[in-house]
Amino acid sequence: MRLREFFIKEADAPKQLGRAFNHLEDLVFFYGSAGTMEALDHIKDFATQQGSESIRMKWDGNPQIYWGRETKNGPLILGGHNGWSKGAKTSSPEEIKDFIQNKSGNPKTPDEVKAREKFANEFANLYNYFDRATPKNFVGFVYADGLFLQRPQLDKEGVYTFCPNPKSQTCYHVRKDSELGKRISNADVMVVGHAFFPEWGMSDSSQKPISDFSQFNGNSKLIVLGPIYNKKPAQIDTGGVEQVEKYLAQHAQQIDAFLEDTAGLGDLKNILYTYVNQTAKAKALDSLGAKHFNNWLTTSKVSPGKQAKIQEKTQANPNAVEAIFSLVKMIQNMKDDVIDQIEGEQGDIWDTHGEGRVRYADGNKKFGNVKLVPRKRWTPQ
Repeated sequence: MRLREFFIKEADAPKQLGRAFNHLEDLVFFYGSAGTMEALDHIKDFATQQGSESIRMKWDGNPQIYWGRETKNGPLILGGHNGWSKGAKTSSPEEIKDFIQNKSGNPKTPDEVKAREKFANEFANLYNYFDRATPKNFVGFVYADGLFLQRPQLDKEGVYTFCPNPKSQTCYHVRKDSELGKRISNADVMVVGHAFFPEWGMSDSSQKPISDFSQFNGNSKLIVLGPIYNKKPAQIDTGGVEQVEKYLAQHAQQIDAFLEDTAGLGDLKNILYTYVNQTAKAKALDSLGAKHFNNWLTTSKVSPGKQAKIQEKTQANPNAVEAIFSLVKMIQNMKDDVIDQIEGEQGDIWDTHGEGRVRYADGNKKFGNVKLVPRKRWTPQ
């Protein structure tokens, strides 16, 4: 496995904000004018063949599964997100069951205890599938989203449908007569792979994308699906991009001044992030703006002292807040247009009520990976 050799952490990388993949429009308030320009660079890239082909389907699977080996011929280590985040290197079905049942939270009711025991057994049963499928000389760790842990039934139209995340409406569909459908007819488990980590338990932002997961498909009972890439460039309104650039140039100085760290208000960007997320969940993204933000602020959990400091910054930069959310909406609209253009493609597997797409940042991007989620019509539960 050669990916370890290319795993380079840049010393001058900016502090990670938000998530490992941020909404494209959130770069505006996370990183100011520079983040806005990078968001526009992504949009311009989507109009090129190379840029469009870097867009991957975003999966809403469950559970997350991490696995790999620390050394050649070493035991397989496998765990879920909780085990990964806690550094639990479980290397047998028995260790996995023990961790999930006894070291991974405290179920409070008899029903929760039964559900935990059921999940522990299901997850522990995955160990042998992944051990058989993972080459003995593989070193490092990969992670994937579960798509099904029991083969789904065919519907009357000859389509396998599975909805892995009970907290969302996202479902995936595969025709039985497709190449993937034929594989599913013999499989017990299917996951979709994403990325590589050289060490167990690293932060999500450290992941490096993998495009080819064929080395993990030596066990016909386990399907490790690779990423699904977009195939055609999007049509981008270059005039619209230029208008955003002009608008940004008019307000960049105030935006950056407003977003600068201030003593006693080091979490301003996270406050803006919370506001946008809560507005998205309320399906009110078109209301984003200075007045709406100020109304939200008065009923939020932000302390009175921090609210006062925000008002001071607003008075010093009177156009900044409105400009920030105007840019958020402009970029969001362009992003939504891109999503609408690329969602129509159907390969062996397609989604309904999907989460959108993702793009791993290339070497020319400073602010990390981004996701293209249709927030106006898809919100987390």
